[in-house]
Parts: sequence; C-alpha cells; structure tokens
Amino acid sequence: MIFQSVFENFQVLSNGTDAFKQLKVECEQSIKNSKDPLDYAALFFIYGFAKNYVLLYEDQAISPEFAKKAKDQLLGYMHDLNEALISQDTSLILSTLKKKKKNYIESSKIFWRLNYWYLTINGR
Repeated sequence: MIFQSVFENFQVLSNGTDAFKQLKVECEQSIKNSKDPLDYAALFFIYGFAKNYVLLYEDQAISPEFAKKAKDQLLGYMHDLNEALISQDTSLILSTLKKKKKNYIESSKIFWRLNYWYLTINGR
C-alpha cells in the first residue's frame, strides 16, 4: 500500500518545512502511481495539507513548537487514514476521510488554505 509507505516516511522526518516539502513531493509521485482509488483519495487529501503548509510557511520563521504541532496534527490524520486503508473497508475509509475533514474544520486551521479550498468546493 502506497499510503502506508508515505506515512512511515513522514513519521521519521524532522519537524518543519523541509518535511512537508518532502511529503508533498512524495504524495505527488505516489498519486501518479496509485492504482487504488481509495489510496489515491487519501494521498490527495494529505497532499493538500502538505502543499498548503509549504505555501504558507516556506519563507517564514516558525517556532519549533508550531512546526511540531502542525506535524503532529497531520500525523494524527495520516495514522487514522492508514488504519482505515489497512482494513480495506470502503465505508470506513470514506468515513475516516469525512471525519478528518470535519476535525480540520473544527481545529485551529494551521493549514488555512485547505479550509478555503474545502469550503469553495462544497459551495459554502
């Protein structure tokens, strides 16, 4: 499973923009190679977070605490998605994606542009 490999690689990277840049590139490459539509959806979902983190914070000085908080939030999403993907239960995977979107909307919105993208797509 491609998503699991991307998740495991991101876990061992240090906190900060370089980790999100690497995650973004890895998601882009993995999306191109993914044959499983649910794996593809999870990769695309995480790609949005990584891309927006890089766009928002690449040229800014951020505190180690903020970098850790952002990475921990994304790792939490990735962990739950990975568990759902391992189960191969389509309903659970889609439900987990929906829950993670809801969790993000109710969070501090570290990755704000993703929120804007989500609201725009959903006509809000």
